[in-house]
Amino acid sequence: MVEIAHLLYERGLTNSAGGNMSCRAGGRIYITPRYLGSRHRWRLREEMVLVCDSEGRVVEGDPAMISRESKMHFACLRAFPEVNGVIHAHPRELSVFAATGRPVYPITDYTEKYGVTEVVPYYPSHSDELAQAVVEALRPRRAAFQKNGLGLILAWHGVVVAGRDLADAYDTLERLEWCAHANLMARLLGEGEPPFYRRG
Repeated sequence: MVEIAHLLYERGLTNSAGGNMSCRAGGRIYITPRYLGSRHRWRLREEMVLVCDSEGRVVEGDPAMISRESKMHFACLRAFPEVNGVIHAHPRELSVFAATGRPVYPITDYTEKYGVTEVVPYYPSHSDELAQAVVEALRPRRAAFQKNGLGLILAWHGVVVAGRDLADAYDTLERLEWCAHANLMARLLGEGEPPFYRRG
C-alpha cells in the first residue's frame, strides 16, 4: 500500500487534491487517511494506514482520520467479495474525461479486456448516493473481476478502480490512464470518434 501510494503521486495518477485507496486482507480492511494528498503529498507511512473490521469500524487508528470516500470503498468491498483492492484517484488524462463526462474507449491492445470505461453521473463527493451509483455501475460487469480489474469515470470528479487486490487495481488504473492519453491524442490527429483502428 505504501509503495502504490508513492507511485500514484509520482506517476501523475493522482494529485494533492485527493484520492484514497483500500485493500482487504485477513478479515481486515486497510484504508488511507484523509488529507493524504493535501498535507502529505501522498508520502504514506505504514503507521498512517487505518485498520477497520469487516463492517467498516475503525479498530486501529483515529476514526476521525478515515478517508472521506470510505463509503465508496466499503460499498465496493461489501458488494463484491472477489474485490480486495479499490483506488479512487484524480489522474491527469482521465480527469479530462471526468470533466467532460465522456467515456474512455479501449483503443489499445492492453486495455481491450476492460471494455468501455463508462461514466457514473455526478453525485456529491463522500455521499451514499455516489457509493451506491458506483456499485450499481460495476454490478453488470462483475464477471470481469475473475480475470482483471475494472474502472469507472466519476463525472466532474475523478475515477475509481477495483480489482482482485491492490496491485490489480493499480495495474488497471495505469493502463486506463495511458488509454485515456491515447484517446486524446488520436482525436488531436483528426481521427474523430473511436474506435480508430480495427484489427484485420
